[in-house]
Amino acid sequence: MTSKKKADDVIGSIEFRKFFDQIPQNDPRKKEFRDEFKILKEDCLRGNKIPHDRWPTIYVRKYRIKNLWRYPLRSGWRLVYVVLSQKDGFVVCILEAYSHQEYEKRFGY
Repeated sequence: MTSKKKADDVIGSIEFRKFFDQIPQNDPRKKEFRDEFKILKEDCLRGNKIPHDRWPTIYVRKYRIKNLWRYPLRSGWRLVYVVLSQKDGFVVCILEAYSHQEYEKRFGY
């Protein structure tokens, strides 16, 4: 079991921010995402580490990722994120959010 690793911040990729900004304020997903951002800030290793051989090529090419994590939400959605090492700590960067079906399609399940 890994120990907790606190993040200094939770940020989003341009794509994720566009997606998140389009969610209406009264949509329950918006609150759920915000709640999960707080959890990931408290423990950025809370999700499931995705094995390297499962990383979508688009993430490797576009973001030059060094790690990849999945965080399942109560609603069935998944956050896909990386943990970035900074000078004095860590930052979580949410790459994308997927419904269960979209996640399976992206990762080829």
